Amino acid sequence: HLPEQEIREMLPDVINDLNYTTGLMDNLLQWAKSQLQADAVRPGVLHLDQLVTDNLNLLRIQADAKKIRLERETPFPVAAWADRDMINLVVRNLLSNAIKFTPPGGTVTIGAYASDELTEVFVRDTGTGIPPENMRKIQQGAFYTTVGTAKESGTGLGLMLCKEFLARNEGRLMVESEPGAGSVFSFCLPAAEPCAF
Repeated sequence: HLPEQEIREMLPDVINDLNYTTGLMDNLLQWAKSQLQADAVRPGVLHLDQLVTDNLNLLRIQADAKKIRLERETPFPVAAWADRDMINLVVRNLLSNAIKFTPPGGTVTIGAYASDELTEVFVRDTGTGIPPENMRKIQQGAFYTTVGTAKESGTGLGLMLCKEFLARNEGRLMVESEPGAGSVFSFCLPAAEPCAF
């Protein structure tokens, strides 16, 4: 029984709440699964172009609600040797965080590049950047959380899971950021064997 205009004004908050809840549930389920199956990494050929497309489609509503442009920079099909479920969670968390900390009208870009031995994936944003004290917490693996540019809340669990899942896949997370100038989160994984394409 609400007027249409009032419903339209409420939608961004509803979307934020839904994104927070589904992201939290997914992170908790993946964390619980990883604890129950501590050594259960199932690597295989991971086609990153498809994984990137799937996650961009999944997070488009979250980006559209903040009028954030999503872009991709992947010049050719890129593959890695990794566990699909784990890397899917990493990509989704990094994209979701980039959207969370980018103000309306900004841009989030994801790309992947491969060499003979490594595949690198990056998520770059035009967001608020990370203060030095929070960069230290990220580098130390400390648990912390902060609100996004539209007051989106978080749990601090996502980034910790990213680091753990990357380590289990012989990868590592790298962060470059400057307050007010955005951030780049990237990670490297073993490249897929050329014959696997």
